[in-house]
Amino acid sequence: MKNKGNILKAAYLQITLLLCAVLCSLSLAAQTKDTSATMPPIPTIRQLSHDYIIENEKALIGQPSIAQNASVRSRLQFAVFENRKWIESNTALGDNEKFKWLRGTNNLLFEVQTALKLNKIKSEEVITCFRAFTAAMYMSAKGLNMSAIIENENIAVGTILLATGSFTDNIGYAAARDMLVLKKCQNNPVQILQILDNQGIQISSNRYADSLLIAAAFNNPEMVYNYAAAPTALGKKIQSINHPLVKWIGRLAYMKTGRYYFAFLDELYIGKLSIDTITPLIPENQSENYFKLLVHTRIEQIQRKKEGKAPVSEAALLTKLKSLVMELYVNDINGLHQTEAATIRFKKLNNLTPQELYYIAVLGANELYTSSFVSGIYPLMIKKLGTQNTSELIAQVHQDYFKKFIAIAANYNTLQNFLSHMPTQASNDLMRSFVRDLDNAPTIEDAVDVADAFSSITDTSIQNLLLTEIRKNKQRPLYALLNDLCTAVLNDNQTNASSHELLNGVNILGINSLKTSQEQIVIRQYFYGDKDGPQIFNAFLNSFNKPGWKTNKQKYWTSVSSTNGRVCIYANTPLDEKEELDLKAQDSLTAFLTAGQITPSIIVHRGHSYYANHTIAGIDSTAKLVLLGSCGGYQKLAAVLNRAPETQVIASKQIGKGVINAALLSQIAETLEKGKDLKWRDIWKQMNEQLKGAAKTSFQDYIPPYKNIGLMLLKTYRTQ
Repeated sequence: MKNKGNILKAAYLQITLLLCAVLCSLSLAAQTKDTSATMPPIPTIRQLSHDYIIENEKALIGQPSIAQNASVRSRLQFAVFENRKWIESNTALGDNEKFKWLRGTNNLLFEVQTALKLNKIKSEEVITCFRAFTAAMYMSAKGLNMSAIIENENIAVGTILLATGSFTDNIGYAAARDMLVLKKCQNNPVQILQILDNQGIQISSNRYADSLLIAAAFNNPEMVYNYAAAPTALGKKIQSINHPLVKWIGRLAYMKTGRYYFAFLDELYIGKLSIDTITPLIPENQSENYFKLLVHTRIEQIQRKKEGKAPVSEAALLTKLKSLVMELYVNDINGLHQTEAATIRFKKLNNLTPQELYYIAVLGANELYTSSFVSGIYPLMIKKLGTQNTSELIAQVHQDYFKKFIAIAANYNTLQNFLSHMPTQASNDLMRSFVRDLDNAPTIEDAVDVADAFSSITDTSIQNLLLTEIRKNKQRPLYALLNDLCTAVLNDNQTNASSHELLNGVNILGINSLKTSQEQIVIRQYFYGDKDGPQIFNAFLNSFNKPGWKTNKQKYWTSVSSTNGRVCIYANTPLDEKEELDLKAQDSLTAFLTAGQITPSIIVHRGHSYYANHTIAGIDSTAKLVLLGSCGGYQKLAAVLNRAPETQVIASKQIGKGVINAALLSQIAETLEKGKDLKWRDIWKQMNEQLKGAAKTSFQDYIPPYKNIGLMLLKTYRTQ
């Protein structure tokens, strides 16, 4: 259409002139309280409409933000009066139209008042609403398109104008409504689908819906998939869009097993996989092969990302892969933890490649039992590498989650071994990469992993390499903190007498900080009713069957207290876990402590690692010390800190031993019973002298508070 541009220019010119006229009139009104004109005679038939307007005008002026602003109040009164006068004096308007615009003005007053109360607009925008409404009213009365007014105003003003219901018969109403939807989507891109769904049947004719849904398909295919399957107007709209990605999403959403295919949406979209390739792998007896395809596809996606070709639905594949890691492997090998024969426990891992074992480790890290990794996944992965070195494994997965894997290996004290299976140069390059870009990550998790790994490494050459890389960036806050902590630890290892304030702050736990309001130190132990629970519980009772201590046995719990009244240790009875009687016993003890307003300052976990989350959930925010006696308790630091931000933590990086936990508890309790502070260096020295053989070896995996720099980093960074 050749004259389209000229027609649009003419329309916008009219709008501009109208807006200027309205704006000028409102500005002049601010300079005088005299309206300079009288209201034409109002017919009795319309008097009630005017009364409603006057009543709502008073209510709006009574709003605090308007009442306190003389300028806004004056211009508002002028605008309302002028609208009423224009409606009554305009001979071109019929009675129905006059009723319509009076009703619109009244609705405008109501909508503006509501928006003010809900803080959706500011007092200054009240005049904007009236200016825009007046301009739109003038245009509509002349039969002109008012959509450009909505386009020129913000979302709040546009929403108020359309909410008056005055413009539904305007030739530009549909365009204005669609424009408002577009603005809302542009302003809230993560809520595009919710906004479009709220349009109901109107979405079918929205001129921007197709482009918005195509954009949503690339940005959030998961959400589009969810809506595409729904029997709603939006669901039908999605199914109607002729775009290859949207069509794939719509097709999969209608399939009963669509979720299995949706994980491979990228590959289906770009043509690297077909439905026929995936279908044979969906039956349950093919789950291992389905898992293998997921891993293979994940590795290919990471390669494409490094080439600058970001996958559309990376999250969908990763979600499915994590789910299968847990359901197919981690839950199974964890569940067989009491099976002595490794050939039985780890049978499911036999057909997997090193790359597949790697993904089980990194994606199942938060739930893996220590023995599942140390005795199963890790040694099998190394064995299956054969003549390949471990740097080749990292290269084969394109360094995907490599920082997480290094952290896991460090936490379980297998990092030195992992690095020893690759050339020295490759090891150095990998560890340099490990400490790079830490402050570009979305969370501090990678930095904590670096701190933990640093304290685990016994090779000072690797520690110095990491420290050199950290110091290259020490002008940045996170790296500066890491540098302080790692330097302090390194110096402490060399001199065994660090004066660094960060370490000294956790070298001692003062006795006064542990006392309740009754001047008593309360320790609570969590026991569990598996086959080991009763034995460990009885050993605890026997260890305090000595002068200076007394025992009080109840049905569900026992207290052991010092005769001088300084220390009291509470422990639930480890009743049968199969009937959850152990949890009932814990609840009984909790009820007793709560009723007596007794808050333990020391929490001791005396169960296996798979019970640790339950113990952590019971930690009070005021706890000052948490002893995680289970295997791999060190991996639970962040969870503990979330419960008790100021606590110190003692945990093992590998196997938790009952004999060590008992000895630690005894040292802590007896030190406090004597009225002394807990000096961790002294306690660690005494423990090393007391323990013998395998127990002494395992104790080296227990991390004292003054060496727990991962926890120090978390605590310090959160307070900065």
